[in-house]
Amino acid sequence: MPHALSPLPATAAPRRGQTIAQKIIARHASREHVEVGEYVNCVPDHVVTQELYWPTHKSNLDKIGATRLARPDKAIIVIDHTPSAAVGSAHAATHRLLKDLTAKLGVENFFGPNTGLRHLVLVERGFARPGSLIFSDEGNIASIGAVGALNIPTSADILVPLLKDENWVRVPKTVRINLHGKLQPGVSARDVVQSIIRDYGAGEFLQCCVEYGGPGLQHLTLDDRQTILASTFHTMSDTAIMDVDALALEYVKERANGRDYACVSSDPDAQFEQVIELDMSHLTPLVTVPPELTGATDVTTLAGTRVHQATIGSCAGNRLQDMRDAATILKGRTIARDVTMYISPGSQNVYAQAAREGLLEIFAMAGATVLSPGCNTCWGYLGVLSEGENSISTHQFNYQGRNGAESAQIYLGSPMTVAASAVRGEITDPRKLLASDPMAACAAEAD
Repeated sequence: MPHALSPLPATAAPRRGQTIAQKIIARHASREHVEVGEYVNCVPDHVVTQELYWPTHKSNLDKIGATRLARPDKAIIVIDHTPSAAVGSAHAATHRLLKDLTAKLGVENFFGPNTGLRHLVLVERGFARPGSLIFSDEGNIASIGAVGALNIPTSADILVPLLKDENWVRVPKTVRINLHGKLQPGVSARDVVQSIIRDYGAGEFLQCCVEYGGPGLQHLTLDDRQTILASTFHTMSDTAIMDVDALALEYVKERANGRDYACVSSDPDAQFEQVIELDMSHLTPLVTVPPELTGATDVTTLAGTRVHQATIGSCAGNRLQDMRDAATILKGRTIARDVTMYISPGSQNVYAQAAREGLLEIFAMAGATVLSPGCNTCWGYLGVLSEGENSISTHQFNYQGRNGAESAQIYLGSPMTVAASAVRGEITDPRKLLASDPMAACAAEAD
């Protein structure tokens, strides 16, 4: 009787190369390799949160009897949404809660009112570094990917890494976007990301990390890169990151303060969900039409739409580059009589540098109100819209009721587009004002 054949030994599938996200996650899971879709426990470099959620967090800590954090040195807590606690609001009590609680828990990295947004605090103070992994409470903190740090948003689960010094991560797929060309005058990084959200915001990037690179990266400032990354989550992606080049590395070296970092790049044979080539030189100024974030259209199609409020701020438009862009339009000009304009620098550093460069004076002379560093107007804390008003802003969202009255319409654009619209009192192509002499333009408008 013939012997039965023995089964052939299983042959392991060859391992593909790893993307940036895979490498960072593997490193923090103490693994050499991770597969897309795999769930792994990761130990973070830092955990960052903001104040609005802390009354609930404190209640949950009390319910489970938690009296200490696993690694208070890794915790970063920032008061960035409510830099000024208004009379009658509960925010003053939250400020007091966090001042007392962080002292009790031994959290040294507590940044109080007017420090600025978490996003900028992480980058400016050297917490975000190449190869680092940070658990946060929001997807827009992917802006730290400009220096090669990976943001993992956990929302309400942010207490888990604070209490356990680890949390699970689902290894994301990766979409690669190669940037080419150079932005034309009047076109900014905000227009780049608005075009991406328009073209890929229907779920194509779901459960993905969007990885940016390509030769066009060299033409973008570090602020530009953060702007693109801060809004990429509107594509429904999990997170986003960029290749680290000499510009980003030099910035990190000046701020690392002895903390380690490791530059990470995707392997040549890394598997991408898709690869997109984007030529930035073909882009024009865009405005996103309410209430959909995917509704970006050429600014000329909306020219003449009346504007009541113009706002520059939020994590999508509050860095020094944004201040400079706005100033190029506002210098020597005055905002229209029927327009209220607010400008919120993103951090103390941005505010101070804008003052040194004379930008704050330009804003004041133009008739704008400069607010303290923070989120401020983006979530309706300040600059509330009335019924029937139109706003154009650099904010993150444009759904009805986001900044006040349900009937108010919120248009989104770049700092240059917002500033140009504030001057004219209607949605305006910024290239028209860039091409004209400010003083001559002001005289013509007065006539």
